Amino acid sequence: MEQMTQLFEPAVSDSVFTLEPHQTGLSQSETQIIMHQMMSSLDLHKLASVFFSQLKNSLNADAVTIKFPTGLITLGDSQNANNIKMLDQVSQKNTFATMVYSFSNSLTLREANILNELHRLFKFPLRNALEHHTLKQMALKDHLTSLGNRVNYQETLTRMISQGKRTGDAFGLLVIDMDNFKQVNDRFGHNEGDQVLIASAEALKLSLRDTDYAFRFGGDEFCCLLPGSDDSTNGIIARRIQSLMADCAILSKHGISCSIGSTNYADGDTEQDLFNRADKALYSAKESGRSCYKAA
Repeated sequence: MEQMTQLFEPAVSDSVFTLEPHQTGLSQSETQIIMHQMMSSLDLHKLASVFFSQLKNSLNADAVTIKFPTGLITLGDSQNANNIKMLDQVSQKNTFATMVYSFSNSLTLREANILNELHRLFKFPLRNALEHHTLKQMALKDHLTSLGNRVNYQETLTRMISQGKRTGDAFGLLVIDMDNFKQVNDRFGHNEGDQVLIASAEALKLSLRDTDYAFRFGGDEFCCLLPGSDDSTNGIIARRIQSLMADCAILSKHGISCSIGSTNYADGDTEQDLFNRADKALYSAKESGRSCYKAA
């Protein structure tokens, strides 16, 4: 697939393109340097940053977007871009990613050749990074509910606290425990219990904003991290979770609800400080009865 709005500069003379062979694209030494840079990391986001830096240096690109089956990465600002070029990355006749290149100006033939070469050089590093990314994402997911697992929770929380220390950005934490879950496993078996956990996870997903994170912390306990949240937002989301669970057929059938404790990140908090406050609020909610919410 290729779409382009005037990629070439129409006023450029043909004689410009017949000087030296290397002027039609990258030199051998430039190619080797670029390949070395792009082979330096398997981290998808780091690789994308390296590639975008090269696009800016070589072609003064405004932005690049990498679209792949499980998401996308956009670097730069395409707001003022007049020229867009879309090129697929293909391996064994299968498209594994689509690159969207944005430029403010039309490209000369030489610049178009450089873009095609950079795109080609990016193919194998990108494919390897995407495979690594997919494996990492699988390792960070709970196999039953498809929510983030405890390792994913820990990584996300560490990153959000680090960002909070640098920028002062606030975020909330919800700790959620299912009421009466044990009786489902005891009376109906673990298969039915699994269906209850899956339904609970779906209620969580539907309750959260696009920027929020949900995790299965362990057993029948879940956690949510809410960027930019405060006490009011925490309460709104907690009540939304409880309402959706109350409306769920399989949860209602077994008399399952949830208790929720919440807190917000405060300057100087450690990961344990934050969790302990929310967990203490959860304990207070459990003591108050079924389907209760408490904030700390």
